[in-house]
Amino acid sequence: MIDLKSGNSGYGVESEASVCAIVINYFGAELTRNCITSLATEGLQKILLVDNSASDEQRNSLADIVYETQINHADLLIEVINSDENLGFGRAVNAAIVKNEASGFQPSYYLLMHNAAVAAPGLVGKLLLPANSPSQPAQVSPMILWDGVEFCTYWYQPYLGHVSRRPFPGSLTYLSGCCLLADRVLLNEGRLFDERFFMYGEDIALTEHARSMAREIACAGDARVIHEGSATAKVGSDFYEYHVAYGHIILGFILSDGYVQTLFNTIGRCFYLSLRALMRTLRARSLSPALALVRAWRDVVSSRAWSRS
Repeated sequence: MIDLKSGNSGYGVESEASVCAIVINYFGAELTRNCITSLATEGLQKILLVDNSASDEQRNSLADIVYETQINHADLLIEVINSDENLGFGRAVNAAIVKNEASGFQPSYYLLMHNAAVAAPGLVGKLLLPANSPSQPAQVSPMILWDGVEFCTYWYQPYLGHVSRRPFPGSLTYLSGCCLLADRVLLNEGRLFDERFFMYGEDIALTEHARSMAREIACAGDARVIHEGSATAKVGSDFYEYHVAYGHIILGFILSDGYVQTLFNTIGRCFYLSLRALMRTLRARSLSPALALVRAWRDVVSSRAWSRS
């Protein structure tokens, strides 16, 4: 258990909470090593390490990381879950949670940590202070230092599908999945994320889920993580363009509270995502962004992913 006592935060709470961290690896064992090392002294009860690589080399590297970590931190339980396929982010997190819950360990919170992120000392305790405040937010994020910019929240324009680091009219605040403390009350049938998303967009949907439960989100201004590496998927690649577009389209339905807003969200996305794809096509001198958008619309409609609750 992590024992919190009143401190400089001003919350004045005393609480015990169990925290289980989840880290997803995809051909990034060295980044994962740094991430796990930074978490090893944070008082966690358990770390679930999911390998999406389906690679013997990565599995061996992760086994070495776990062995080296537990030499110095024998009381820290690290469980590696090897997948035979790339599950994406949300499904991998869900698979780890389902397996963990079945083992009988049901922590108060799950800490989601990007494998390219490194925790500054005291991360978990500083995240738990606002989590245990009177408002009891269901999600808490630290300040994230990435490419020389420090931030905590993003904003999402639901009518267009536009992500920004400053608010625009009608934008919704959300917390990034780069590092996120999630209260177990957010679990839906034992899962945290909507599995319609492979990656990109599930963190926005999770924030909307918290709002639907009348639960707040919060930033822990004293907590820090440093994002060390590049994105898992190369920006501009066909993979990236497709999954970003697919996520935006699905979000148009998830963030709608009726037929009228669904219509506005769909029309707005037809315009904005097409403009975005055109600009990215011209910039990259490649048809990949435009073709990926067409495929994303086709797949959403043909699979009726938009109609699932």
